[in-house]
Amino acid sequence: MNTAIVAEYNPFHKGHKYHISETRKITGCENIIAVMSGNFVQRGEPAFTDKMTRAKCALLNGADMVVELPVEYATSSADIFARGAAEIIKAMGIADSISFGSEAGNTEIFLRLMDILHEEPSGYKYELKKYLDEGLSYPLARQHALSSFLAIPFENLDFLSLPNNILALEYMLALKDSSITPYTIERNTSQYNSPMLTGEISSSMAIRHAVERGNPAEARSSMPDNCADILDNIKRLPNIDDYSDILHYILRTTSAERLSETADITEGLENRIISEAAGDKISIIAEKVKTKRYTYAKIRRGLLHIILGITKEQQQKAPTYIRVLGVRKDSIRLLSELTEKAALPVITNVKDSEELLAKEIRATDIYNIPLGIPQGMEYREGMVIL
Repeated sequence: MNTAIVAEYNPFHKGHKYHISETRKITGCENIIAVMSGNFVQRGEPAFTDKMTRAKCALLNGADMVVELPVEYATSSADIFARGAAEIIKAMGIADSISFGSEAGNTEIFLRLMDILHEEPSGYKYELKKYLDEGLSYPLARQHALSSFLAIPFENLDFLSLPNNILALEYMLALKDSSITPYTIERNTSQYNSPMLTGEISSSMAIRHAVERGNPAEARSSMPDNCADILDNIKRLPNIDDYSDILHYILRTTSAERLSETADITEGLENRIISEAAGDKISIIAEKVKTKRYTYAKIRRGLLHIILGITKEQQQKAPTYIRVLGVRKDSIRLLSELTEKAALPVITNVKDSEELLAKEIRATDIYNIPLGIPQGMEYREGMVIL
């Protein structure tokens, strides 16, 4: 029996190790397969450390195999992120269940809403459109629409506004018609977006902030020792603003019509971005362009997608491969099982799959620009085996 976990591990910390440990307890699974984001993440920014380093941390702390979530899904909104991960998990053919963190701590609370959100009856769709037309973000409009449609107090649905709950709901929707059983572990310590270290278990954001402030020693206690050691070797952290010159080059050499094809660039955002850019850094552009409806995170994702060349069409397509980033030696049979049962090509060698991995190769080369690392790193790093 195998259980999948979808994660960024940005960076890997003791909360992640706890999640893996608790998942083994509640599912009774033999193997944990982590479906992990690559070098860019959902917040619309570069990952704290490269994907191979993060895959190694996962394998050292309970994961048996790490599979890459392709960049077009990993850098997307919750629904596309979850759908891409779910399609990978289903295509693997060896996962019996999925485990995810949530503030709710149980799946029943989501099951009550599944049929409405999956089937979208006309009354619900009418309410959703009404609130979207008022300029609300999608998660907030959905909460209002459900409140109106079900005739229950808006505040009773506040759990839908919490980040891990949002993803939990999307995982369950994406896997609704599959045989994969959902489990959830309650996130009851540090909040997902808490910027402050809180002892043994802190958020990834808090750890990143401590390192960015030049105080990596503060973050060590929140990470397993075998991962905390990577803090000693960090010479420079990539920042989204490091890619500002690339963005400006693209904005100045690409038509507005072409930009409009980019993922997360909707309803004339390309024109607003072009008019507001004015040579500013990406973080400043995002602040200037955001609106009530289009959040800072959505704008950041759109700007990142311009840089990476990710289109709406690419996001809507189903995955075409399964790439293994790493596996434990004592779980190597899992790789053989995956190769035998997967519904998609299984990739362990970049040179043999350059066309399928073109987006990842390009994304890694772009990720490494501010770090001064020559292009071609995807070819030089093999699959991690521990």
